[in-house]
Amino acid sequence: MIPTGFGEQSPISQRRAEGGGEFLLSLYALDTAEQQRRKAIAEQARKMIMEQIPVEDQDETSLTAIHRDYFMQISFSPLHPLILICLARSIPHTGMSRKKQMTNELNLSCVLGSHAINEQVGCYSYRAVHWMDTELTEERFFEILERCTEEADRGYHKLTAGEV
Repeated sequence: MIPTGFGEQSPISQRRAEGGGEFLLSLYALDTAEQQRRKAIAEQARKMIMEQIPVEDQDETSLTAIHRDYFMQISFSPLHPLILICLARSIPHTGMSRKKQMTNELNLSCVLGSHAINEQVGCYSYRAVHWMDTELTEERFFEILERCTEEADRGYHKLTAGEV
């Protein structure tokens, strides 16, 4: 990465969007070695996960699988590098306005992710994003997945039981 002095803006944040205004994060502000390091971390994580769980489908950014009672999508961003885990399952349509309010209440106490309801398809989901600053080990992946699943279960059961 390109070093900056104390109080100076990083070159990453110094490229303005077209027409001025907000700054954009640019992959090209990272030196080649850092770009390659981040890409390797994401690729290693993807490969390791594919060896550990039965993946049903995949594309250039994501893996999909079934995990317990959830449809699971795991996405990767080599630029940052990040791993995003989304767990989703159907939820009964009854009392949706109350469930939306309960979802807001759940999000107030949720630090690492967010709960959501898609009323149009009758789906509950929990999403969490984790920074991968080093190689993702099997142990760390399953720790993250277990925490995500526990939080998704907590949210789903509170919404379907009608209590928060």
